[in-house]
Amino acid sequence: MRRLFIALSLIALASSISAQTDITHNFNNWAFYLGQYKLSDKWGIHLDIQYRTDERIARANQNLLRAGVQYYFKPTRHLTVGYAYINTYNAGIDDYLHEDRIWQQFIDVRAKGQVNMTHRYRLEQRFVEKSDGSDVFGHRFRYFNRTLFELTKNPEKKHPLYLALQDELFFNFFSPDINGQLIDQNRFYIGLGIFQQRLNRLEVGYMNQWINPARGGDVMNHILQLSLLHTLMF
Repeated sequence: MRRLFIALSLIALASSISAQTDITHNFNNWAFYLGQYKLSDKWGIHLDIQYRTDERIARANQNLLRAGVQYYFKPTRHLTVGYAYINTYNAGIDDYLHEDRIWQQFIDVRAKGQVNMTHRYRLEQRFVEKSDGSDVFGHRFRYFNRTLFELTKNPEKKHPLYLALQDELFFNFFSPDINGQLIDQNRFYIGLGIFQQRLNRLEVGYMNQWINPARGGDVMNHILQLSLLHTLMF
């Protein structure tokens, strides 16, 4: 069922992109911190901070703070419920608009040999500020797949290297006032990283973000992303 869902989603995405000829290309920079703080075998805290700028790092296009409480069914499967606050630059009014977001996600991690795959399923309830000062409400579903390939053959090496491949699809539903399009956006990413004691990772990579807006032509963002992923055990 999971493979069928992924295949249908990719077919729908490819068909939608191929039908569009008016695409605006932008170049951006993203800095990303992800903290996973284990309080016990069953409970943890999620913290996610992102700072997204334009090509010259002269203006913040968006900044995001996301936090949540995690419950672990087992070490490789956990549920998170949380809240996010997002500021997004709007060129039309030359100011920032905010979004309050409640979210829930389930993560399932599978590993075999030197390959590690993460499936993430996220639901979002979005309260979005419009340029006229009003707020609108809608829902979104996101499916995220991330696979790590360890490049260092010696598992005892202090700072092993890895290759990261990931893709995330966004689907709108019951969101006509935010974006009536079914497929909201897609993010494809490839990066290189190093482990530090198997708990922390420093990573740099390229992300291709395709956005299917409510109005106007599609947007393709070419993004240089620097990430720090930090795990802390209490």
